[in-house]
Amino acid sequence: MKTLILNGSPRKNGDTVSLIHIFLEGLEGEYKMVNAYEDGIGPCIDCRFCWENDGCSIQDGMQEVYEYIQVCDNILIASPIYFSEITGKLLDLGSRLQTYFCSSFFRKIKPIQKGKRGAVIIVGGGDGSV
Repeated sequence: MKTLILNGSPRKNGDTVSLIHIFLEGLEGEYKMVNAYEDGIGPCIDCRFCWENDGCSIQDGMQEVYEYIQVCDNILIASPIYFSEITGKLLDLGSRLQTYFCSSFFRKIKPIQKGKRGAVIIVGGGDGSV
């Protein structure tokens, strides 16, 4: 079993990463962790390359993520919540998944052949004054 972990936390030892480590304790098989703040993945620039082609015109760390998405069984998205939203860098990474929508919508091609199971870890905080 293969699991892709998309980590949206900028903190190497924060609560989100702590929960990812707890998740990993019960995980069987191999995993690939993508750290949105470290892996140099830029946002979608709406160049529309993916409207007519597989993949993305931007050549960066996302190419490896696309390859792993094809073979993995599970995808975990983990992020702290900042101002009621996942982190900006994780949103950047997520915008690069546009290629899958374009494959389906414009080119009428099923972009991912193998089904996936998914999970989300969302970490919020506050001062307790709610």
